[in-house]
Amino acid sequence: MKTFYAATMMAVLGAAPAFAQDYNVTVTNNMPEGQVMAPLIVLDAVAAAPFLFNEDGSFTEDYLNTILEGDPRPLNGKIGDGVAGPVLGTSGPPGVLIAGGETASADMFIFGNTLRFYAKGDYTEGDTVISGVFDISTGGGTVLLNRYDIGHTEGTNEITLIDEGIVEVVITPN
Repeated sequence: MKTFYAATMMAVLGAAPAFAQDYNVTVTNNMPEGQVMAPLIVLDAVAAAPFLFNEDGSFTEDYLNTILEGDPRPLNGKIGDGVAGPVLGTSGPPGVLIAGGETASADMFIFGNTLRFYAKGDYTEGDTVISGVFDISTGGGTVLLNRYDIGHTEGTNEITLIDEGIVEVVITPN
């Protein structure tokens, strides 16, 4: 009987949602000087998935607009509690972009075990996104994000890798 109770408790604890953890998220834009990216958005990957991707794996209209326009506020307003927060730079206009070579950081409470990152990839390339996923369940770490062309301008709607490791994200517990 003790084995049953122990197994039941382990199953319950394993299925429990993550508790909020306080982290510092530091972002370094490794693109050349003169290339800026939008603020990096940090999301609970599970909570955000339905707002980013359609059932067929394509981008939702809101996510596509965010990639093309660079303003994450309309999409993040729909996701609600799934958003951990943005990491804002100091370049501009409007003074929140992260320039090539710039490092920016933010403290945030993170609720999920798996994080998704996204930002408009570069304002000289109209349809690029910087994206990646990181398992934070074991604590902080470093993840390199890639830049992708989403194929919107070309009319193909095919995602193509442009650069690997273009943005470095370091996550440390506070």
